[in-house]
Amino acid sequence: MLSFHCTGCMKSELDRVQAAEDAHTLATTGNWSAGEILDHSAKLFEVGLDGSSESLGFLPRLMGFLFKPMILRSKAMPSGYTLPKGSPFLPTPGVTFDQGMQRMRRVLARLDAGEKMTKPSPFLGSMTHEKWMRLNLLHSQMHMGFIAYA
Repeated sequence: MLSFHCTGCMKSELDRVQAAEDAHTLATTGNWSAGEILDHSAKLFEVGLDGSSESLGFLPRLMGFLFKPMILRSKAMPSGYTLPKGSPFLPTPGVTFDQGMQRMRRVLARLDAGEKMTKPSPFLGSMTHEKWMRLNLLHSQMHMGFIAYA
């Protein structure tokens, strides 16, 4: 089982995923391709860095407020939540493996260069950089768990 504690952990896993892609042994066990998984995960890091114009209704924000402590304390993020059609957080239509990988590596490089995630989450509201990191590492860990390779 994957366990990401820092960007270095993620980058090591990205190296393994890239090697599997290069060896043509990469597969996914979910509904998205590896490129879509990487693109989607990178988008959530970007929300913390750059913000989002996405506006959620009162009920989703209330649920986020109520569940935020539980989410941030968990060791794994549950799968199964389906984003609404047309959500800007869905993978970019037609994204390739290389595009998803490049996007993920770019956002991790920004973080490694010292940029901080300080923008509010459309779902969970204001968070510190450390809480954003925890959330995004858990989120990426869950999605990347659907990537399989030999």
